[in-house]
Amino acid sequence: MRTPPRATSGGRNTSAGKTGRAGKALLSGVLAICLAGAMAMPTLPAEAAKPKPPVIPSKAAVERAKQAAASKAGQVAAIERQLAAAGARLEQLGIQSGIADEAYNGAVYRLQQAKAEAAAAAARAAEAQKTLTAQRQQIGRFAAASYQGGGEVAKIAPLFTAEGPQQLLDSAGAAHSVSAAMQGSYLRFTATQVMTNLFKVQADQAVVKVKKAADEAAKAKKAAEAAEAAQSAAVTAIGVQRKQSIAQLATLQNISVHVAAQRQQGLEELARQRAAAIAAKKAAELKRKIAAREAAERRAEAAERAREAAEQAREEKEEREQNNGKKNPPKRHKPSKPSRDNDDNNDNHSSRKGASAAIEFAMRQLGDMYLWGATGPSRWDCSGLTQGAWEKAGVQLPHYSVAQYEQIQHIDEDELRPGDLIFWSLNPSDPGTIHHVAMYLGNGRMIHAPRTGKPVQIDSVYYWEPPDFFGRP
Repeated sequence: MRTPPRATSGGRNTSAGKTGRAGKALLSGVLAICLAGAMAMPTLPAEAAKPKPPVIPSKAAVERAKQAAASKAGQVAAIERQLAAAGARLEQLGIQSGIADEAYNGAVYRLQQAKAEAAAAAARAAEAQKTLTAQRQQIGRFAAASYQGGGEVAKIAPLFTAEGPQQLLDSAGAAHSVSAAMQGSYLRFTATQVMTNLFKVQADQAVVKVKKAADEAAKAKKAAEAAEAAQSAAVTAIGVQRKQSIAQLATLQNISVHVAAQRQQGLEELARQRAAAIAAKKAAELKRKIAAREAAERRAEAAERAREAAEQAREEKEEREQNNGKKNPPKRHKPSKPSRDNDDNNDNHSSRKGASAAIEFAMRQLGDMYLWGATGPSRWDCSGLTQGAWEKAGVQLPHYSVAQYEQIQHIDEDELRPGDLIFWSLNPSDPGTIHHVAMYLGNGRMIHAPRTGKPVQIDSVYYWEPPDFFGRP
C-alpha cells in the first residue's frame, strides 16, 4: 500500500500551494455566480410551500350565529310592531276622545232640554195655581152673597175654607143643595185643582230631571277631559317611544338614525297611500252609485213630463173634435194643476242654495284646530262645525250629532249631494250611538273637524271607517 506523502513540520510544498490557490479562485467564481442568480430570482415566502389550513367554525359557533341573527331580526320585527301599535293606539285614543266629546255635547243638549221642560212645567203650574185662586175667590164671593141672603148656601159656607172644596166634594147632600151656577163653578174649580196638582207634580219631576241631567253633564265633562288628557299624554309618550324605537332599529340594522327614521316614515306613508287608494276606490264607487241614481231620477222625470205632454195633447185633440163644426166655441179654462216637478225643483233649488252657503262657510274654516265643545269662531268640534255651517244657510241645528240626525231628512248613501251630512256610530243599526258628523262635498270627499290635534280638513268619505247614516238639513 502506498502512503500519501506528508509535509514535514516547517517545510513548504510548492505544488500543493499552487493547487490551493487555483481551487480558491474557482470556488470564489462559483459563489459569485450563485449569488448573482439568487439576486435575480424572486423571493418566495416560506409559507408558499405549505398553505395555512382553512378556518372552519364549529357547529356550535354556526348555531350561535344563526341564533344571534334570528334574535336581531326578531327584535327588528318587534320594534316595527311596536311602532305600528303606537300609531294604532293614537288613532284609537283619538276616536275615544271624539266619542267622549260628543257624549258631553249630548249631555249638555239633554240638560238644556230638561231646563226648558222644567221652566214650562213651572209656568203651567203657576198659571194653574193662579186660575185656581181666582176660582176659589169666585166661589167664596158666591157663598158670601148666598149667606147674606139667607139662602141654602149659607148652611155650607163653613166648607169654603182651605179644605172646604174637598169636603164639599165628599158631601153629596150638600152638593145637591147648591144651585146650578154654584155647581158649575165648583166643578170648574175641582178640575182646575186636579190640573194644578198635576202640574205641580210635573214641575217637581222636571226639577229632578234637571238635577240628573246636570250630574250627567258633569260626569260627561270629566270623561271628555280625561279622554283628552289621556290622548295628550299618549301623544307625548308615544313620541318619545317612537324616537327610541327608531334609534334601536338603526343600531340593529347598522344604519343611521336619520335613515331609520326615513325608512319608518316611508313605511307609514306607504301604508297611508294604500289606505288612500282603498278609500279612493270606495269613493269612486259611491260617485258611480250617486250618478246612477241621478240618471234614474232624470229618466223618471223625463218619462213623467212625456206622459203629461201626451195626456195634454190627447185632451186638446178631444176638445178640438168636440168643438169641430161649431162656430165660436166657448173656450174652456182648465184650472192649473200644481206641478209636482216644479215644487220639487223649487225645494231642491232652495236646498241647494242653502247647501252652497253651508259649504262656503265650512271651507273658510279649513285649518282651524279641533277643540271639544267648541262652536267657533276659530275652534270647532265635529257637530259645532256642521251647526255653524248650516246656521249660515238659515237652518238651526243643535250642537250634538245625534240630535242633528234626528232633526233632518234621512237619506240613503247614493242620494248624497253636496252639503248633506254624514254620520258615524258605534252601532250601525242604532242612530242613538252616533258620535261623529261631517259634511259631504261631492266626488267622495267631505269636510270635518276630526279630533284633538287635527285641524278642520278635507278627507275621503272612506278615509277612516265607512259611514253609517246620512241626512239632509
